Amino acid sequence: MACKPAQYLRMIALLMLAACALPNVVCSQGSIEVDGTVRDKDSNRKLAGVNVQVLRAGSEYDAVATLGNGKYSLSLDHGADYVLIFTFEDLSPRKVELNTSSIPGEFRERPFYLTVEMSMFEVPPGFDEDLLDEPIGKVSFDAAKEQLAWDLDYTARMQARIENALSAAASAGEGQDEAGNAEYDEHMRKAEVEFGRQRWEQSINWLERALSVVPGDSRAQAMMEDAMERMENAEQEAAARREYEVKMRDGKMAMRKASWNEAAAAFRAANSLLPNETEPLELLAEIEAELASGDEADADYDEAMAEGQSALDGGNLDLAETAFERASSLKPGERLPIEKLAQVRQLRKSNEREADAMSQRMEEYQELITKADEEFDNQDYVQAKALYEQASAVMPDEIYPRTRAEEAAGRIVTLGSENEAEESAGAVSETDRGDREYEDRVRSGDEAFDKEDWDAAEAAYTAALALRPDERYPKNRLKRIASMRADGTEVTGDLEVDRVAKQAENEAAAAAAAAAAAALSEEQARMLEEERKAAKLAEERRASASSERKDSEIERSRNYVLALQSVEDDDAEAYYRDALESEIRARGQSVYARRDRQEELGVVWTSNSDTRRQSSYRELTELTERQAVEEYESSTYRMGRIADFEAETTERTASNKDWEARGSASRRDRLISLNQKTERNARSLYDRTKRYAVFVDSLDRMIEAYEDFNRDLRRASLDTRVMRFEEIQRNTARYAKVGAGEESRRLDRWGEVQTQSRETAQSMRIGSSEAELRSAAALRKAQSKETGKAPTSADFREVPAMEGVRQGVEERSYEEGNALIIERTVRVDNEINVYRKTVAKHGVYYFKNNRSITREIWVLETFEISD
Repeated sequence: MACKPAQYLRMIALLMLAACALPNVVCSQGSIEVDGTVRDKDSNRKLAGVNVQVLRAGSEYDAVATLGNGKYSLSLDHGADYVLIFTFEDLSPRKVELNTSSIPGEFRERPFYLTVEMSMFEVPPGFDEDLLDEPIGKVSFDAAKEQLAWDLDYTARMQARIENALSAAASAGEGQDEAGNAEYDEHMRKAEVEFGRQRWEQSINWLERALSVVPGDSRAQAMMEDAMERMENAEQEAAARREYEVKMRDGKMAMRKASWNEAAAAFRAANSLLPNETEPLELLAEIEAELASGDEADADYDEAMAEGQSALDGGNLDLAETAFERASSLKPGERLPIEKLAQVRQLRKSNEREADAMSQRMEEYQELITKADEEFDNQDYVQAKALYEQASAVMPDEIYPRTRAEEAAGRIVTLGSENEAEESAGAVSETDRGDREYEDRVRSGDEAFDKEDWDAAEAAYTAALALRPDERYPKNRLKRIASMRADGTEVTGDLEVDRVAKQAENEAAAAAAAAAAAALSEEQARMLEEERKAAKLAEERRASASSERKDSEIERSRNYVLALQSVEDDDAEAYYRDALESEIRARGQSVYARRDRQEELGVVWTSNSDTRRQSSYRELTELTERQAVEEYESSTYRMGRIADFEAETTERTASNKDWEARGSASRRDRLISLNQKTERNARSLYDRTKRYAVFVDSLDRMIEAYEDFNRDLRRASLDTRVMRFEEIQRNTARYAKVGAGEESRRLDRWGEVQTQSRETAQSMRIGSSEAELRSAAALRKAQSKETGKAPTSADFREVPAMEGVRQGVEERSYEEGNALIIERTVRVDNEINVYRKTVAKHGVYYFKNNRSITREIWVLETFEISD
């Protein structure tokens, strides 16, 4: 039965009050911890759910229930008398008295532990139940043992009285049914009791015992079959109940996620498991109502999304926006219509910006074209060309301004000198006059070229090229005249040379190269000899230095022996050694103290374990009550959801009407926009038609210019082919004389080969000699430096950092943390080494230039100490 919220809050307050009071009691004095196990006297089975009630001075003090393993625990206070009452269904009640008021005051600060094992039995007919009102045992303080102890004599007397009463009741039953089997009847009676309690497993156990006494008994067999069938049904029902709970939980989780189909499937599965349960049917009805409204909303939503996407693909942004807004209102939680609306608004802004920019460019373009046409009509072609180019930059796709600009450029001419008379308005244009003059110059050049008058032809073509610098024909004619003049000049001369003179020259060069090679060889031999002498001298010096170093090492060994003999124990080492031993002793004492503390904490933890178990039982009770409150709140939540659903349906109906009105207004606005766009297109078509008429006139003039260009191109192409033929003829005549002077050229090449061979040989000799010299020098340098031995003090050189460091050994000491540092600086010639001795309570360490060394090296290398 679920608790009301007010009752639940009062229970929480009482439990919090009890929790606040409990620590004060526990901390003020020790407690009496009682635990034990309750069993069935006949089957020795542990009983779960036995109620253990505690009375203090006749009033109810506490109550617990045994767990699944039959165990229980209690925590009692000193200074009072208690009665423990054990009750469980139809079994015999049992009582135990605990007299703690007899505990002296000096013992109430410590905890006491008591184990109360209890067995319960079924009360047979004729049993003296007055015995059950008396306690089965009594516990009081034993001053001799300083512990709580049982009154064993009293317990033995009570056990004997109970056993006698049970025997008397059994004897009375045997007298009433002498023909019956007492043991069989007892087993059958217990089996019937367990059967009535629907504890099928225990009933089958007693039936098996009855069949062992009377094998083949039809009554016991029929009852066992019934019990086994009922047990199987109970197990199936329990499994169905567990599966039912799982399906219900899954369905409720799906409802929270608005996954109606998944939730409906889970609730139908739960209803099929337990058809008598009404909760799945109620939730299914709620889901069907939600789906009925949701299906209609889904259809409207899909229709609105399809309409909006179609309008968006067709470029109708207004209709698309209206459809997507309607879809978003139908399903506010969907992101797709919101994203589509953002896309529509972005496209609208982009189109508006493009339309504004296009309108501005079109206005600017129309204004420039109008001005350019006026300037062109006024024959101000320079200004007209500039305006047409500006218009083409504004609208690059328009052909009209480009063609008009080219036409205006073709009509621009260069003015003559100031002495020339101005042409009248009716005279021939400057462009036509230039064309006639160019043709005259070309015609004069052609006539002179045919007569082979190269000077006159060159002058005429040069004048024509000055009139039209881009024309190819005069350029090709000038190149042809230059080649014709070159062909007329013939180079004559004797190509033969004096062979004897060339041979003499080569022999003289060879003799000079041989003399230079001999001189170089002598110089290299001299330098090699000097290197050998220097290497021998260096070897002698190394041998002398090695002998001196050996003598120095022998002397250093003697000093080491003297140092080891004279070294004494360091006071700092002894001090830190004693400190280390003292610390070891202190750590041992702290370990023993910590062990004692752990033992005390173990005692305290043991005393508080039962208190924690009792708190766990209280928390379980609180959890059960909270679940009841949550079930009550869940039913309230379902009613609230139904009300919210009805309000949402009303709101959606009003929203649909609003969107229909807005759609009608939007369609009217689109019709007005369409009419305005049609008018703009008509005006644009008229302007394009006007420009097309002007473009046709310009195209005729471009065709005439193209024909003139082709005519000049054909003439230039013919001239080019003639020039190529003449070039071939000249090359043929020139290659006929290739054999002339071949002998002279062969001698020149032979001389060059001999000279190159001599230079190569000399370079190789020089390189080989230099390599030998470098090898000898490198060998001497390696022998003098890289001997494979450790560098001596003479190998070091003095640097500014060595200033102030005297020869010998200097010592200083300082403390770093809890360690004493003794530092010695040793300088021999230019070699400086720093030694450190670190004395700490955990050991003594030696270092040389921050590298670890042994004590012997410290004594050997830092023996002599200067102030």
